[in-house]
Amino acid sequence: MDHTGQLRELVAAMLMVPPDQLAPDTSLASLHNSLGDARLKLGLKRCGLALPPSSRPGTFGELEAVLAGKTPAAANGGEISTTMTRAAVVSTGIQVGIDVQEIRSLPVADDYWEHEFYVAMFDKSEIAYAVAHSEPRIHLAGYWCAKEALRKCDPSFLKIDFASTLVAHEPDGRPYLIRRTASGSERLSHAVSVSHAGELATAVVAAAFPPLPITAEERKPEPVALRSAESSASGKPLRSAGMIFGSVALLVAGAIIALLSLHFLRP
Repeated sequence: MDHTGQLRELVAAMLMVPPDQLAPDTSLASLHNSLGDARLKLGLKRCGLALPPSSRPGTFGELEAVLAGKTPAAANGGEISTTMTRAAVVSTGIQVGIDVQEIRSLPVADDYWEHEFYVAMFDKSEIAYAVAHSEPRIHLAGYWCAKEALRKCDPSFLKIDFASTLVAHEPDGRPYLIRRTASGSERLSHAVSVSHAGELATAVVAAAFPPLPITAEERKPEPVALRSAESSASGKPLRSAGMIFGSVALLVAGAIIALLSLHFLRP
């Protein structure tokens, strides 16, 4: 089968439509999420094809054109821009990541040990835990959410492949996160809670990071005249940015601690 036929069958299976119903204007919007991106890239790899980095075609026709090199790729892959501020790239203070996923959106597999998606995205220990239960996808969807929530909480994990970060369990069943490296395994300090109900799986990851060093620009004193004018306008003494941030951080930390301690989202 040529690449055109393989591509049509691949996309049709992902969109759950007959291959002959695919048209150039068929929308690929349902694949525009982390899970859809991962499945599409793995499928294309199996066909000997690959999208340019950060490419996310909007329709089947655009996908065909991009793969044929006829049009420039639409850059919308969720990569962090190099022009972002350091605060947006480096975590500081209390950080939280949340992810929700439809369980049925994960591919059905006859053998989870051999299926390319699960082999590429999950550690063997995660697959072993999942297949020990009657519906493995319920647990694997929760693990997927935990991996996504970790990357939302801590951007330093964005470029680390999914299988290198995994969910493990304490003897009492509580989940925790591990990162696998060539030199061994490291237990992460990030707190994680995983849950599933009905058709949905969800995970919350939280972590506390030290504040960033204050730059020379940030050390510059605020003009006295400006402070006086703002204080007079409000009729109240100004609160420093540090005090405001500290108050907000304490409120967020308290909410997270309460959430995790009450096991609102149970593993």
